[in-house]
Amino acid sequence: MSKFINPSEVVAQTGLMQGQVVADLGCGNGFYVLPAAQMVGSTGTVIAVDVMEAKLAATISITNQFGYKNVRVIQADLAKPMLDIPANFVDMVIIGNILHEISHTDSLIKNVYRILKSPGRIMAVEWKKTATPFGPPLDKRLDQQKLEVLLMQVGFRKIKDLYTDGYHYAVLFEK
Repeated sequence: MSKFINPSEVVAQTGLMQGQVVADLGCGNGFYVLPAAQMVGSTGTVIAVDVMEAKLAATISITNQFGYKNVRVIQADLAKPMLDIPANFVDMVIIGNILHEISHTDSLIKNVYRILKSPGRIMAVEWKKTATPFGPPLDKRLDQQKLEVLLMQVGFRKIKDLYTDGYHYAVLFEK
């Protein structure tokens, strides 16, 4: 039995620096928002995006609890064009465990490409396509190779695999 994914350890492998702008698309309850907010510091910004108001409320609550003032939230459908974030604005995009929930992954990836600076990075974390005691059904999971092909088709270049845990895989790509 391996330990569950540690968001700080994964984000720490991305080369994220003080003062940078991060967009966490499908931020959920702020799992990756907190470590990103810590890494970019008070001069950086984390834009937490989710379609569900309750998730954004949870993200606001936890960032306030930890005293982070560098997080702003946007409610948006990730499959539609995200015009709340300017083009070429973000240093790094995080998509953590959301691709298996989204029917239009190509639209999401186009959004990512549009908002990323060049060179900008994308950290994608997803459930491994193997049987695990929990997590989404196998047929919903996105195989790592498929994800990498999706990213390369839009013009992203793979930098490296990131260490996660026994249940997930994570990759770092660059625009």
